[in-house]
Amino acid sequence: MLKYLTAAKTLNRMSRDKVLMIPGPTEVAPDVLRGMSVQVPAHYMEHWIAVYSDTLQMLRDLLYTKNDAFIMTGSSSIALEGAMCSLVEPGDKVVADEVFANSARLQGGHVIDVTPTPGHALVPAVIQKKLREERDVKVVAVLHNVTWTGVTHPIDEIGEIAEKEGAVFVVDAVSSIGGIEVRMDDWHIDVVGSGSQKALAVPPGIAPVAVGKKAWEKIEHRKEPIRSEYMNFLHYRKPPPDPDWKWHPTPSTPATTLIRALNESLKKIHTEGLEHVFRRHLIARNALRAGIRAAGLKLFVEDDRYASNTVTAIVWPEGYDYAKFWRTLYDKYDLMVGNPPEQSLHALEGKRIFRIGHMGNTASPDYLLPCLSRIESALSEVGSAVTPGAMVNAAQAVFFNH
Repeated sequence: MLKYLTAAKTLNRMSRDKVLMIPGPTEVAPDVLRGMSVQVPAHYMEHWIAVYSDTLQMLRDLLYTKNDAFIMTGSSSIALEGAMCSLVEPGDKVVADEVFANSARLQGGHVIDVTPTPGHALVPAVIQKKLREERDVKVVAVLHNVTWTGVTHPIDEIGEIAEKEGAVFVVDAVSSIGGIEVRMDDWHIDVVGSGSQKALAVPPGIAPVAVGKKAWEKIEHRKEPIRSEYMNFLHYRKPPPDPDWKWHPTPSTPATTLIRALNESLKKIHTEGLEHVFRRHLIARNALRAGIRAAGLKLFVEDDRYASNTVTAIVWPEGYDYAKFWRTLYDKYDLMVGNPPEQSLHALEGKRIFRIGHMGNTASPDYLLPCLSRIESALSEVGSAVTPGAMVNAAQAVFFNH
């Protein structure tokens, strides 16, 4: 059986905090939380430069890259919009999906939208067709892992196409980095933007970024100035207070406590081993999908090839009280899954889904088996004829065989 890191906080804990089995933010390990409780560090001088540099090196190792890396303070969205702000100029053609389209337009970009049908993966041939039809596309910007539907796109294939066509390739890796392999250099990715609160298992508030040579060339040779101070990637490469990183490695005061937490979390990831981490997330996904199928429920992403290793979307069966199900988990069992009853359905063509996050610490039997047990109970309370123990047994069999 695959050895798992034992989570100190499980669903059997005495605390009345809600257990976060949502697609982010995710549960943070106790030792990472404890590290945040000590005195706030200063954001400059040699001690901080050492911590920050060490964190960036571990990020580069996680992304299998030798490119520049830095950390922005803010939601993960700041990394993604910052990429469009720094790269896109008025009139630039940008092949983009739903995440990047609006921010590219705000920069004056001409957007060729390639957003796929919800629940389906991007088809590399479609990207290639658009690039050859449009000609002179400057940027291709797409998601890697779609948090709201549980799809993982084949960015390795898309990156190869973007490279051949000469476009800068930008990837939203917010819900993949730390749980799903991302090989920045091998997959011809020029910019990766992420967030701390998902598979990296750190509280929200910082956004790691990595930028390659092709992207820097595009940024440095713009015809017009970048329309931002805070989101200007050049200011993170060469901070105005200290372009040489001798004493002040960031353009403004960063969230030092969160960066220190990320440093600790990355140490845990590298101690476990990257291959082990990615395999653990894959097995957790397979176990959860087996449990869902054992209950007779439908998975929103049916094709296992494109099913996310960090979040799974389940179609709610018609004829049952979803609000009661969700509130039972939340109020009675202190378990929070994605998509509360109030959440809109418009993007999913009227289908009611709920989502389970299995990323970072929650990608383990310590969390998933109790989670499925409580889902079984909540399903029973709304009248579903799920066989007691069916979901847990199916998932446990997957864990046991690995």
